[in-house]
Amino acid sequence: MFGNNQLPGAPRHFVRAELLYKHPTGLYVGPNLEWVPQAYFVDSANTLMTSAYAIWGLKAGFDNGGPVSGYIEARNIANKAYIASASIIDRANAASPLFEPGTGRAIYAGLRYRW
Repeated sequence: MFGNNQLPGAPRHFVRAELLYKHPTGLYVGPNLEWVPQAYFVDSANTLMTSAYAIWGLKAGFDNGGPVSGYIEARNIANKAYIASASIIDRANAASPLFEPGTGRAIYAGLRYRW
């Protein structure tokens, strides 16, 4: 029915990367990236697409192998509006409610205790 159309609802490439520097004392810090370099279709007829996006953040924490560790992370620091995921249908139009927005600027933190 839809011939050789691209599979909808999933990007061809999805990159999630993090680069951390860890000091011998257990402190670490570094940037992270989430990147969808190409738009992808949200319908089987290949008539409606998302947009490509890239968001970045920073992470810092402490883990020296002892019982207590913790981190704090800022994501989407630029507060970029983007489509995080999409529902799919056979044939979409511009009014189809298919796009699900990504989270704006956010801060996450956590503590861990090991025994």
